[in-house]
Amino acid sequence: MKISQSTLDRIKAAPVSKVIEACGGKLKRVGHEFITICPWHDDTNPSLTVNDQKGFCFCHCCREGGDSVKYIQKRNGLAFRDAVEKAAGILSISVDYDNEDPEEAARRKAEYAAALSENQSKQELFRKNLNHQRARRIRGILKDRGITPAASKEFGLGFSDTGHFSGRITIPIHDHRGQLVGWTGRATKNKEEQPAKYKNSAEGLLFHKKTLVFNEPRAVEAAREAGTLIFVEGHLDVVSMWQAGIKNVVAMQGTGAPDPFVLQRLSRNIKNFILCYDGDAGGEKAVEQFISVGGPMAMEGKININVANLPEDQDPDEVIRSGRDLYGYIASAPSWLDWIIDSWVFHLDHSDGAMITEVESRLKKLINGLQSKALRTHYIDKVSRALSENSKEAEKLAKDWEQDRIEVSGLTWKPREPGQIRLAVEKRMIRIFVHRPEKRDLLRPWMDRVENPALRWLCERLRELEDHSTVDLTPHSLMAVVAVAEPHYIQQVRALIRPNVIIDDSQGVIDHISDIMCLQTATELDEFDPHQPF
Repeated sequence: MKISQSTLDRIKAAPVSKVIEACGGKLKRVGHEFITICPWHDDTNPSLTVNDQKGFCFCHCCREGGDSVKYIQKRNGLAFRDAVEKAAGILSISVDYDNEDPEEAARRKAEYAAALSENQSKQELFRKNLNHQRARRIRGILKDRGITPAASKEFGLGFSDTGHFSGRITIPIHDHRGQLVGWTGRATKNKEEQPAKYKNSAEGLLFHKKTLVFNEPRAVEAAREAGTLIFVEGHLDVVSMWQAGIKNVVAMQGTGAPDPFVLQRLSRNIKNFILCYDGDAGGEKAVEQFISVGGPMAMEGKININVANLPEDQDPDEVIRSGRDLYGYIASAPSWLDWIIDSWVFHLDHSDGAMITEVESRLKKLINGLQSKALRTHYIDKVSRALSENSKEAEKLAKDWEQDRIEVSGLTWKPREPGQIRLAVEKRMIRIFVHRPEKRDLLRPWMDRVENPALRWLCERLRELEDHSTVDLTPHSLMAVVAVAEPHYIQQVRALIRPNVIIDDSQGVIDHISDIMCLQTATELDEFDPHQPF
């Protein structure tokens, strides 16, 4: 069912700033607009401009932006439909669907709401059970694992003495939207009594195991700040690491390879993944399964994967409780390709020619797919040395490899987008205005049309200097003004005012500035020739 256009129109007409604030964005007013941290790139200083009148946000650093729905998609890692529903909820707008039977829609919504309500009631019961006398043994298990009452409360740990999770610690599972959709039951007895270590809720209306990642809603914000998302095998490992101050950690809902859709969703928020799986055969298998899906994405540059090497037969929780530095293992985690090479070479029998040939073939296929020539050269050298018995053989293998390797096609040139053209022209115009006083009268009428917030701020300072200074010391005066400005302004404008910048104020450049600045907005550049020089 398609979301109706009227619903989308109502969302677009509502204030974008309200949605961004509700999602945790901190807004600072600048004139009739706001600025905040951009979710599309690693933004340390606010560079995202929010304009409620135009109904969109736009980053002047990475050139990304959009309306409320697109912001929520990136900020929360949601699909379009989920983002629309979240925005509508924030704005108190009802969501209508095209070609949907009203009675069927009402029935579906009621069924979904009832299931969520039932889950909430069950969760309250599981929490109460944990404090009951009959759960004394369970509380002892949690205490022995070092789980604090604060962590138990934060993650909603509970206990079920009957039913599907009978005799198990219950761990509530929320989907990426933060809705309670089910539980994982952790075994508390031996394998004979409880064969499965973990037992999930049955697949149904709410619970879809392959799309779920434990602790995702809680970890995404922490991962955005840390720059990485850490994957572990066990749910209680997540709890233990959270207690130790490592908040950007999640666990997959299952031991198999992750669903590609899940990695795509997570990569909307963070690109750097670290696998911190158990230091045993099971952990090694889990790494291989993750790489089977994530490896191709990493080869394309969509994500980065590193693999932490934990001590043999220890999981993250055991590393923490043993007093070892888990941070150190995570910080020194090698790339997934280094991990694969080291793993395959470790198990390599140099007396087995067929095995060497097979490993060489598999590694060549991986390494030849790397886009970076420097990385290819590095790994060709590493693998050649690992597969050879001496340096002479290694040099020959590397040389033959380079000669036989098929070249990876490079990136194709793309013309600049209209917004990029506008920004480049505004920068060039201000450079000329600052460093070529004789051109100022010609350029001054266009200074009021500057769109970029940082450049608009700089134009205001220029007007103040012209109004209050009798001596033309503009570059040096501006340098003093910018030196005490906010960091995000310093970063964006300092290149324009340095005395040693190269200035091209030829007539062709002036004519191009005139053509672009006479247009009211960057959107009017859609039909303008992007190949003009600037």
